[in-house]
Amino acid sequence: MTKKTISIFGSTGSVGTTTLNILRENKEIFDVKILTGYKNINDLASLANEFNPEAICFANESDLEQVKKKINYDEVEYYFGDDGLLECSKVSVDIVIAGIVGLAGLPPLLESIKSSKKVCIANKECFVSAGSLIMNAANKYKTQILPLDSEHSAIFQILENTNNDVKDIFLTASGGPFYKYSSDELLKVKVDDAIKNPNWVMGKKISVDSATLMNKGLEIIEAKHLFNLDESKIKVVIHRQSIAHGIVSFEDNTFLAAFGYPDMTHPVKYAIFYPKNYNNKSQKMNIELLNNLSFEAVNEEEYQALKLVRSVLKGNDKEKSIILNSSNEVAVKAFLDKKIRFIDILVVVEESIEYVSKLLGNETINYSDNLDNILYLDSLTRQKTEELIKLRI
Repeated sequence: MTKKTISIFGSTGSVGTTTLNILRENKEIFDVKILTGYKNINDLASLANEFNPEAICFANESDLEQVKKKINYDEVEYYFGDDGLLECSKVSVDIVIAGIVGLAGLPPLLESIKSSKKVCIANKECFVSAGSLIMNAANKYKTQILPLDSEHSAIFQILENTNNDVKDIFLTASGGPFYKYSSDELLKVKVDDAIKNPNWVMGKKISVDSATLMNKGLEIIEAKHLFNLDESKIKVVIHRQSIAHGIVSFEDNTFLAAFGYPDMTHPVKYAIFYPKNYNNKSQKMNIELLNNLSFEAVNEEEYQALKLVRSVLKGNDKEKSIILNSSNEVAVKAFLDKKIRFIDILVVVEESIEYVSKLLGNETINYSDNLDNILYLDSLTRQKTEELIKLRI
């Protein structure tokens, strides 16, 4: 049997780690061609020695000799930096895992769409800033796009198995670690508190986004592009148990839901094996897990992140989606670096949207379908958001 070739961008992150755990169990099916690991060169070298990819990529050329000393086989090429990521993304493979966090993953993602058959995307920030560009490229190059987010994977699986007319889709949210906290309690939130999700094991950035509910806001924009739906059809529901990952209501007043453990294994397995089925021996659902599930409608006026996202979408100002995403990345990092408080994150984002939008004025530049323009606005937003943060320190 001919093996499926696969490249993993962000191999040392949470999605990359989950993917490689799956590949360990299926070495007769998959052949790893590319691994990237940013600054985590020790783990990257260890993974390279285990999976023997043709090429690896990391952040800094200055680490090259150190990395070479750690690699125990000869048939490997070394790449580094943004240029290295682009070169690696030009390698034609059957499957690409796009797991680089943030907008830094956009250029290699777009290049991968040109060269590969199937791209599995875990990076919602790219969809938020460049959803139209991504989907247009996928259509042009006839590349299949599959979501790795558990919620979007669940919705995708439901829609794959029905021809009913969709009324609404529901993205489930755990509510994060500060569900129903008072304003006084939120004032006291520390970094260590914010990176502890009640149900999921995730990276720091996405954990903070989950705590502010910005993660769910970004997922609304992602779903809009993935499923070609009007934003009014995309709802958020609080589901504390994180067992139902996605729900779809239909025009005939029926509902379908996808249930599973709060774990990325199933969405990743589904995507890399798709359209074939697989036997998930490691995760057997117990029907008793469905006991006492709760679902709570969200009053979006009470959640600043969701209000911001809805405002951006209803205004149909595509540049504001880019500003929203980029300013949020900067604000979350500032919080993680203990420069601002938890409650300041969304305030900074809102101020940045207003400030940068005014700077743009009545420009008629296309910020949705041009990579250079998107990256320019991303850079401008990051600079101006940093300036706003300095005023708070």
